[in-house]
Amino acid sequence: MKRFFMFAFAVLMLCASRDAWSIGRVYARLPNSSSATVYNLRIKTMRATVQIYDQLAVTHVDQEFTNDGTLRLEGFYVFKLPDGAQVHELYLWINGQRVPYVVKKREDAIVKYQEIVNRIADPAILEQLGTNLFKLRIFPFDPKGTRRIEIQYSQPLTYKQGSIQYVFPMDMTDYTSAPIEQTSVVVDMQSQFPITGATTSVDHTPTAVVVTKLTDKRYTIEYGLENVSFSRDFKVQFSLDRGSARMLARTWRDSVSATPPWFILWSAVPDTLYSDSTTNREITFVVDVSSSMEGTRIEQAKEALRSFVDFMTENDRFNIVAFSTGAVQFRNSLVPATALQKDSARAFIETLTALGLTNFEAALQRSLSMPYTDGDHAAVVFLTDGTPSWGQTNADSLIALAQRVNTSHAHLYPVTVGDPGATPLLTTLARQHGGFVTTVAADDSLYATMKELYRRLFLPALRSLAFNFGGTGAFDVHPVPLPDVFAGDQLLVTGRYLTDGPSTVRMTGTAGGTMRGYEETVAFGDTGSALRAVARYWGARKIESVLDLIRQVGEQKELVDQVIALSITYSVLTPYTAFLVIEPTNSGSTGIPSDEGQAVGFSLAQNFPNPFNPSTTIRYSVGGSAPAFVTLVVYDMLGRKVRTLIAEIKTRGEYLVEWDGRDDMGRAVASGSYVYRLTAGPTTLSKLMVLAR
Repeated sequence: MKRFFMFAFAVLMLCASRDAWSIGRVYARLPNSSSATVYNLRIKTMRATVQIYDQLAVTHVDQEFTNDGTLRLEGFYVFKLPDGAQVHELYLWINGQRVPYVVKKREDAIVKYQEIVNRIADPAILEQLGTNLFKLRIFPFDPKGTRRIEIQYSQPLTYKQGSIQYVFPMDMTDYTSAPIEQTSVVVDMQSQFPITGATTSVDHTPTAVVVTKLTDKRYTIEYGLENVSFSRDFKVQFSLDRGSARMLARTWRDSVSATPPWFILWSAVPDTLYSDSTTNREITFVVDVSSSMEGTRIEQAKEALRSFVDFMTENDRFNIVAFSTGAVQFRNSLVPATALQKDSARAFIETLTALGLTNFEAALQRSLSMPYTDGDHAAVVFLTDGTPSWGQTNADSLIALAQRVNTSHAHLYPVTVGDPGATPLLTTLARQHGGFVTTVAADDSLYATMKELYRRLFLPALRSLAFNFGGTGAFDVHPVPLPDVFAGDQLLVTGRYLTDGPSTVRMTGTAGGTMRGYEETVAFGDTGSALRAVARYWGARKIESVLDLIRQVGEQKELVDQVIALSITYSVLTPYTAFLVIEPTNSGSTGIPSDEGQAVGFSLAQNFPNPFNPSTTIRYSVGGSAPAFVTLVVYDMLGRKVRTLIAEIKTRGEYLVEWDGRDDMGRAVASGSYVYRLTAGPTTLSKLMVLAR
């Protein structure tokens, strides 16, 4: 088990070595092996087709990977998507046949995958590995053999200063220097507004890229090369003439069913929202100096702090909190940003070194309880690269702590260095305290990033937002609650509606204590050119709302079941589901039943306690009038058997069994997630449990 986690960590580090999101890479090893040796498989071909409808992009990536070695390997296709993107489709080519995925409960998919690997068939399973980070396990990669994989995902694009930008990740410098035999990217951009121009990051090589204007509102871009190793991403920027329009909608209606259609609405807040005073800004800089920040990251953090100190004026008041196992402050309270105090702050920054654990509790307590005089002009910038490992580490408890101590209603702005595992927690904290998350990637200009963040900290914002969608009958609108929106930014909301046609949409909120309102006539129901990704985007946001509720009230069965049902309906990957591909049988069937068989009276309860250490109890029941042969088996997250708890004939009734956290050899297993699976006659049930030593 320990060896597996070493391998998983190695894959994570390889993928995270480049902080920007990336196209898929395949890391491979011997199947069911305790060896942590990782091989990089060569990308043979890569073809991408991109459809952009206004500000919604759907990307389809088709890649072939080659195993140039002499060993049969299990592949791990790892890829990271941009913020807000969702995976919707997965295909694996098996013996010349394009085989689609099915959505399954995660623990069932893991066990099914391993069963197929053990009989040397061709499965694939896609799981979430972290925030926007995904892992597709594929078996086998035969020596000198090639496997073909297709992934489709959608993402909203941002409109800024009259244009939108789309980025397709092609930088391979962190993965391989081997050239790709053939690469192509084809982009089809359609807009409701006139497109005034299109530029690309490869315009300096005009023979490799073709930009075609089909109409005033439609452009295509074709880019292709052979035998090239890429060191830069491919970027396309479209300039638009939107006139005075600030709102834009895309819709989709299912032509098969009579269910209400879906919409996405983009709403921009004017740049000149109101005249904002900058005479009383208050800032606390919080910086993680734990051991994980050693090396480049602590230098990045110190550079970020120095940048903020440089940007401040004498009208600002500030403080600095550095935290690891504990927390220390530059000053006991906020102080004016005079030249003398700024010099002292620079000296304090130079003394910071990376050492210790990560105590979010102390950092939040110190920074949010500062005596701020005006919440609208108070900001806490929280810079970290890790997850809480000391003090209070439970995410829900930390969220409650922040709510309790932030009596001044200061705004919280997390800055993530790299891709820390605490990103979901930090995103929740930012949303609940009126801020946003800023990501500092390895190839970003840290100075420019911090300067832009400082500029945005005290931009005027529209708060306490509400929408009136006119006669559309809009309902089930997300996100909930609506966030604050800064001047010049866009708010993206999604929902369902009842009535097609033009409708006056009104957005209201408060700015500087004054109620503001903006309205515009928006077209709903352009189903001829809309796309299914609109519904899938709504499904993803609905799931996000339910997951937020789960984090608040715990894993209630009805909430988890709702997430699984939405995941299956909208093809959205979640922590509770996985995409599974299985080799078709001779009849053409994938061999996956539509539902695991479950006889009446058979059940498997959630283990208690969970998480547990050192032991836990599992309750199950056996139904039917005749005795049944029952097995209860514990598997690790690779689907390998860890412990057989029950393998005997049982009569009708309820039973309890205890697992002491040991394998069949009596050895204590490592901390982590495990699947326990009950098989009784026609019934197969699985659940997930967590051992926390």
